[in-house]
Amino acid sequence: MSFARAFLLVATSAALGLATSLPIAHAQQTASLTVTYSNGKFQPSTLHAPANTPLALTVKNLDAKSMEFESASLRVETVINAKSEGVIKLRPLQPGKYEFYDDFGGKADGTLTVQ
Repeated sequence: MSFARAFLLVATSAALGLATSLPIAHAQQTASLTVTYSNGKFQPSTLHAPANTPLALTVKNLDAKSMEFESASLRVETVINAKSEGVIKLRPLQPGKYEFYDDFGGKADGTLTVQ
């Protein structure tokens, strides 16, 4: 065995030993929610989610025109094209109520309750 190969083997073994002795950071599980936009309304208009958990909110727009999912409290402003859907990734939220609405139509609104 050459010196370079032996050195590489020892270095790799040391690196693996160090990597396995470090604490493992567990990724936080993401909660999934879905809301449908149809006939100018959100369904359901009230969503519920666990606190301190990342969220993936799927917005399905069934209407023939684009809509804009907007929420100042969630810090979100996303256009969802007609007959399509989008996924909005939300940071872990504190308990509370977060309002959202369609900024294009002006009529549809809803609430995300986090507990």
